[in-house]
Amino acid sequence: MTFTFTVAPADWGRIAPELVLIGITLIVMIVDILLPQAGESLKHRGPANYTILPTLSFLGILGALAATITLFLVGDQHTAFNNMVGSDWGSLYAYLIILTAGGLGILFSPVYLKRLKLVHQGEYYALMLLATTGMMLLAAATSFLIVFVGLEMLSLALYILCGFVAQRKSSQESGMKYFLLSSFASAFLLYGIAMTYGATGNTAFNGVAAIVRNIATHSHPIGIALQSPTLLIIALGLLSVGFAFKVSALPFQAWTPDVYQGAPAPVTAFMSVGTKVAALVAFARVFGLVFLPVQADWMPVVWAITVLTIVGGNIMALVQSNVKRLLAYSSIAHAGYLLIGVVVGGTLGTGAILFYLLCYAFLNLGAFGVVSLLERVDNSGNDVKDLRGLWYRRPVLAGLLAFFLFALAGFPPMGGFAAKYYLFYTALVGGHPELLIIGVLASILGIYYYLRTIATMFMERESSTEIAATQIPASPIPATPSGVRRTAARTQGRTGGLATSGSATAVAVRTPSVKLSQTAAVGDKTVEQESDSSGLSWFSWLGLGIAVLGTLGMGTLLPFWLINLAQQAAATMLR
Repeated sequence: MTFTFTVAPADWGRIAPELVLIGITLIVMIVDILLPQAGESLKHRGPANYTILPTLSFLGILGALAATITLFLVGDQHTAFNNMVGSDWGSLYAYLIILTAGGLGILFSPVYLKRLKLVHQGEYYALMLLATTGMMLLAAATSFLIVFVGLEMLSLALYILCGFVAQRKSSQESGMKYFLLSSFASAFLLYGIAMTYGATGNTAFNGVAAIVRNIATHSHPIGIALQSPTLLIIALGLLSVGFAFKVSALPFQAWTPDVYQGAPAPVTAFMSVGTKVAALVAFARVFGLVFLPVQADWMPVVWAITVLTIVGGNIMALVQSNVKRLLAYSSIAHAGYLLIGVVVGGTLGTGAILFYLLCYAFLNLGAFGVVSLLERVDNSGNDVKDLRGLWYRRPVLAGLLAFFLFALAGFPPMGGFAAKYYLFYTALVGGHPELLIIGVLASILGIYYYLRTIATMFMERESSTEIAATQIPASPIPATPSGVRRTAARTQGRTGGLATSGSATAVAVRTPSVKLSQTAAVGDKTVEQESDSSGLSWFSWLGLGIAVLGTLGMGTLLPFWLINLAQQAAATMLR
């Protein structure tokens, strides 16, 4: 067997968005070295890093978006590098969603990193850009080899990003859990790819699809008569498990709530959308194109996973008291809705997936963006007790969080309603009315936990005990910073309990095991003052503004032509 690898100049143009991101990643790392140093060691960067590096990274995202739009207008939609990477409209549509997720994730990061005094700015933004590149490769893959390369590229970057807050055990635990469980998923996927190659002798999607089509043509009435039946059936099962892990589908979702809760909030926002987009587009392309001739063999399994994910995600979200975990289970439920498009298949189902993902990007990133502003140094600030009465303390953030939760619940005129309406309509037209009924009933169930969170922010007030608890953290070594008046409090017992006082005020503490350059401030008002005084809050407000405009636009004006564009993109992706 001989193989000749040829590269045409046009191939580089077809992957121009990825090249822009790789180039800007190298520039970010070089600029990080050249920026002025400050502090006791070279690890302590100067304040310019908190502005220059995210700005440069965001400009890279804009450059990749410009390259994507250019390919939309003048691209030839051919595959590049020996049929390994696609430049069809489906891939470019996925690029738009992934780059939106990457851009908003970068905008939410500066205030968060400044609050936690994280000094490795260059590494953080370089990893964000590399993860974005991996997601784009996975979404554009037209060969199983690139599927694995893109998957590993995004996964390796996200492992480090999830555990980026070295002084926080929950972040380290999040990174380790994601590494271990994602490694299992990657192994399943790799074995599935190996079995597919063993059954067909090809790794390119078109080559595998042609052989599978030929096999299905010569099938027996009671089932398929394959040249290698066992290998192909095992490949279908392994690939289904691998993709289900990546999209957080039941029963392979166990990693999602723990990782989402422990990871830094901007990273959670980014990966909750970007990973789902890349994996679902690859899922739809593989099963909707490559294995479409043997649809009868994988359809029952994917149908069962879809129903389990829709119902299970909504039910498990009902009992959550932490907003990040609630949004994690909500993300699982939305993955179930998206799998309806895989079950329907074809241009109709894949187009519905692309449009839903574009809407979902603004809704979910906006919600996590608000959470990133509420999250404190010790990963608190996201529980029900912290949200109680938020409207009376921080009305703008409470209003924005309520807005995005309404959108996720599917209320018009926001993007969530348009996305669900079109996807459920697709289920009906595609011959699966049972999925329409299950999806609508599950959405009604989901409205409850979204409205419960909103009611907690607007209709409840903090008790005096909770106010004292949120203002004075339990720590054996209290420290009083200059300019802050402190009410004396004594710790009681080993748990660090406090003597109750009716006039408790905020106290900043310094824990010996956490080496921060400044004393960590707690309490919502103190955190808000820190964010505002840092001069970086405009990054987060810009990101939230984009998310609000996108949520409203996707629910009002944009669907009238974006749905048609999604259908055209799906047609080019599945040919």
